[in-house]
Amino acid sequence: MISLDHIEEILVELNATERHETKYSIRYFLTCIKQYLYINKQAGSKASGLVIHPRYENKWAQLLAVQGVESTGTLNHKSSMRKFPKRIHGGKQPIPFGVPFGFETREAMRAFINELTAIKPYYSRIPEDEILDAKNGGDFLGLNETEVVVLILSRRGQGTFRKGLIKLWGKCSVTGCEQIEVLKASHIKPWRDSTNLERLDPHNGLLLSPNLDTLFDMGMITFSAEGWIIISKVLSEKTLDALNTDISSRLSSISNKNKEYLKYHREFIFQGE
Repeated sequence: MISLDHIEEILVELNATERHETKYSIRYFLTCIKQYLYINKQAGSKASGLVIHPRYENKWAQLLAVQGVESTGTLNHKSSMRKFPKRIHGGKQPIPFGVPFGFETREAMRAFINELTAIKPYYSRIPEDEILDAKNGGDFLGLNETEVVVLILSRRGQGTFRKGLIKLWGKCSVTGCEQIEVLKASHIKPWRDSTNLERLDPHNGLLLSPNLDTLFDMGMITFSAEGWIIISKVLSEKTLDALNTDISSRLSSISNKNKEYLKYHREFIFQGE
């Protein structure tokens, strides 16, 4: 693996900015991908010298296909990676996490960044995979069977969480559709990033029509602090028309608690460009 100094030199060559160093990591903002990433000062000889945002997790295999790129194969958790989402990982407090990589040569790292630049990292995962991650990460330790079932159902958009959203919204949070059975219970701050309390909090959710739910979950749309829809530049007018998405839409109401979760969605999930 190339050294951490070499990794940093390449980031500087690529005009990375906002350097911030702590005891265990060095943060940069890489303009070409519009993302923060971290140099893992604890990597040693492991293939984890560079840690990128977990929204790239479902592109792990694609990035490993770049010649000379390697990875430890497990997510990297570090409290100093404060620009990344958090999840429970073997303890009581959520901790930031990301996807680690190492490089055999400088050329491999440059090729990796080129591949990364070409990716639109949509933020979506299969519910069962996230539930398994939660189990393996210790999220359910100390809970009884009923409590675990309630949390699992919330990831599937069912149970107590869905009932809470129906009570809170009563119809689609955007379109006003009252056909409840066709609406999706969508977490604002994704389930896998949330604490167990946040996973069940109805203020951390929207009732959405299927097309809006998919776009919101993937980070293709979000909502402002005032509730107005914000649409990613990735979506063409033709796509918006086909999905019947009104660019002047807004949430029917918005609470202060909604605003806290929506801020997270705008900062970590929304794919603006």
